[in-house]
Amino acid sequence: MSTAFSQVVAAVVAALQAQPPVCASIHRARTYVFPEQEAEAISVQWEQSLPQTGTIAGAPIDWSTRITVECYARSVRDSGDVAVDPLLERVYARLAADPSLGGVVTDLQLAGMEAENTSEGKKTGWVRLLYVADHRTYNGVLI
Repeated sequence: MSTAFSQVVAAVVAALQAQPPVCASIHRARTYVFPEQEAEAISVQWEQSLPQTGTIAGAPIDWSTRITVECYARSVRDSGDVAVDPLLERVYARLAADPSLGGVVTDLQLAGMEAENTSEGKKTGWVRLLYVADHRTYNGVLI
């Protein structure tokens, strides 16, 4: 069985892959380099988890887990920010549609975004969405 943190990442990936998938190339903890032939790609990573402090000994632990969803899009015609914008919109709408990720988390909130663009060769847009997932583990285990 996988940890609760791995299950949160799996639930985000599954939501993005649900029919119809938000794009054809959805990865888990992928490196920043994507094959040149891919026009759009997504990478989902677990970044950090913080437990709620002051929990009674032996009680369940509530966590705030930071997940990033990175959106990449390339274009020979449009600027990177314009190229990635439709993918950003699809990802945001998909994850906002079920903030419990099918019951895996209590809540999933968007906590921020950052973006970059390149203009060499194919223009590339990159947006990182930062989500915080609230969830629980039980005494003595991380599931």
